[in-house]
Amino acid sequence: MDTTSNHADHCLIFKICARIEAQTAELYHYYSELFRENHDAAQLWHKTALEEENHLRQFELADRLYRNVDFVVAIDPERAERVCHKLGMLLSHVRQQPPDLETALSRAIEMEESLADLHMESVVRFADGSIQKIFKAMMRFDQEHVQLLKRFLTDVTQSRTDRDG
Repeated sequence: MDTTSNHADHCLIFKICARIEAQTAELYHYYSELFRENHDAAQLWHKTALEEENHLRQFELADRLYRNVDFVVAIDPERAERVCHKLGMLLSHVRQQPPDLETALSRAIEMEESLADLHMESVVRFADGSIQKIFKAMMRFDQEHVQLLKRFLTDVTQSRTDRDG
């Protein structure tokens, strides 16, 4: 969805996306605690939660900037709201029925891949190219966490196969 900027209407998208990032960070902090007996897993979940908190701060920064710059919203705010609601339900579900490590990893990878279009560089396009470059630079440092989750899932799966096989 490519909508011309109406600042009063579109500032809401930053708040919704910030909530999504906060919920994702909360989920990963929960997993860090849930899998604390596995040092490597706990450390990976904690690092990933901190990266999600960084995404949250990017949306908070954009929310402050939007008053002074032109931008275009590139996603459907209703979809973002639905995602936010589903994440809230997911948090509640995993607290009631904690997953095993392999399931948590595979579901987190699926979630990250399906939410890729809700990261800062995809949500808005700033008219000022220098502002857009700032957000792209911040995101470059964060994009590796899905790859780290995938590698760790491969290691966990391989360890289980070696142990069971």
